[in-house]
Amino acid sequence: MTANIYPTLREIRDTHAWKREYERYLPLSRFVFRPMGFLLTWLAIRIGLTSETVSWLSGIIGVIAYLCMVSSREHLLLIGIALLCFFNLLDCVDGSIARSMKTENPYGRFLDSIMYWIDMGFWALVGIMAYQHSNLLYCIDPLGYGPVFWLAVGGLTSYFFILLGFIEGTFDQCIRNEWDGIRGKSDTNLENKQKTENVEQAFRRETPPFSIVRVIYHNMKVRETHYFLLILAYWSKIVDLLLIGYLFYYFTHTILLIIIYSVRGRQLLSYKYKR
Repeated sequence: MTANIYPTLREIRDTHAWKREYERYLPLSRFVFRPMGFLLTWLAIRIGLTSETVSWLSGIIGVIAYLCMVSSREHLLLIGIALLCFFNLLDCVDGSIARSMKTENPYGRFLDSIMYWIDMGFWALVGIMAYQHSNLLYCIDPLGYGPVFWLAVGGLTSYFFILLGFIEGTFDQCIRNEWDGIRGKSDTNLENKQKTENVEQAFRRETPPFSIVRVIYHNMKVRETHYFLLILAYWSKIVDLLLIGYLFYYFTHTILLIIIYSVRGRQLLSYKYKR
């Protein structure tokens, strides 16, 4: 009888239904992290772990991963990357526990949000990794600055990553509701329905080539892809190329969003004056 209080594996999966359409375009999440996350959620619930406990545990794992990756001992690097993957897995689990057990609360959301610090420092961490281990670089002495050049590139990449998130968050906070309003979107839907519509709209485009671009774009953004590409760069000894590629990606993305969001803001302002 006691076992009946626990959700089944199928029920755990069902609580995640609103995000399936989105993750259909993210193979690493769909086929690797999410299925493992469901199994770990099933186990965590049965041993009595709460979503808040898992969030704290993921943060501790993240700290250990960072310490391994800034080490000068190369054998610790793969351990650090593996721990980052485990951190990502736990990040899937804490939300699944909260939804499955119906224990979602402001404190849990707060903990889940502050664990974002792992992402904020990731590219700076890769820069330190490149600086410490010049044997992992394709170009050891760019512009005559040596490995310290890649230390700076890592810091800049993290900066533009954070700036990009700030710009997106500012648009959501200041403009998005009114922008969606003038485009005829309803703001009275339930939270899960809104999430589903948002992720579906993110991929719904009329021309297939542009849809492919969107799929690539969204895969480039998620941490699962970052970790996978870092593993490939580590084995291929082109960590510096990964860094410079993502610096270009975040820089151009930031500039484009500033332009796009500014245009939308001006359109919204013109619309209000016309009324």
